Amino acid sequence: MIRVFGFSEKWISLIMRCVESVTYSFLINGEVCGNIKPSRGLRQGDPLSLFLFLFCTKGLSNLIQQAQKRGTITSFRCNRDGPAVTHLFFANDSLLFTKANEVNCVAIRTLLEVYANASGQVINFNKSAMCVSPSYSASVGERLVSVMGITLVDCHENYLGIPCFTGRNKRNFFANIVDSVWAKIKGWGEKLLSVGGKEVLLKVVIQAISTYAMSIFRLPKGLISEIQRLCAGFWWGSKENQRKIHWCTWNSLCKPKDEGGLGFRDLKTSNRALLAKQAWRILKNPESLAGKSLKGVILITAILWMPRKKGMHPLCGTVFCRGKFC
Repeated sequence: MIRVFGFSEKWISLIMRCVESVTYSFLINGEVCGNIKPSRGLRQGDPLSLFLFLFCTKGLSNLIQQAQKRGTITSFRCNRDGPAVTHLFFANDSLLFTKANEVNCVAIRTLLEVYANASGQVINFNKSAMCVSPSYSASVGERLVSVMGITLVDCHENYLGIPCFTGRNKRNFFANIVDSVWAKIKGWGEKLLSVGGKEVLLKVVIQAISTYAMSIFRLPKGLISEIQRLCAGFWWGSKENQRKIHWCTWNSLCKPKDEGGLGFRDLKTSNRALLAKQAWRILKNPESLAGKSLKGVILITAILWMPRKKGMHPLCGTVFCRGKFC
């Protein structure tokens, strides 16, 4: 794999010497015993593995791109003017996009076998899953499963805590955020915490749980209100199932300390600010993949000033196009 990228034989021999000269010993009863030489070569956790795995990932990316140029694999487009997308890589996860037919599945399966033979990395099909558009019939999905040999799912599981698909009932898709907040607060309710301790826990832990989700989606107002209700209940009292006196509103607590508040974040305002930051990133980097994908759907140069149009996704990307940030 490294030789294909044009590295010299001397450099390759030095790298392979580092990879192949490793041995393992075991500490038993305070004594070093055994001398085992691994047979798999590259090991996860090795200081060089992070860099060498990048070569492998680049090799797989090149294989997919070459197959796309030859017409072996049909790429996916978000819209007519959007960029052609065949794959996305993040860490040790890979997302492949193509048209749902047997020809593309056979081509992908062949590419993965070529990659496995060249790199030594074997694809774990037991941990892989495939999702087909709802516009296709169930029989199409069954045929593709027989070709790929992986599990067919209606909706991929949450990735990095974020749902891959959203539907009409948004509260169900983001219910895990409320569950995480409630689990934290319920665990702290059994402890004696000072006012300062509660303030730190709310600011550092609770209000940080939803930050990543809010940077991508516009959370439903009811869900934000539920999170703030749990935070207010924890602030004014730690015991569960006990009525608490709220001496002031939560909006008053969200004011800065020099204005009489405690500096808690207003989640609704934070949600809008984080989405506006994403819009600014697209404006500054229009040639990025996200910028090119949205370019065919909305007018990038007027993204902060144009009103929302019918047909735009109500959660991500265009939620900041309401004319409220100009």
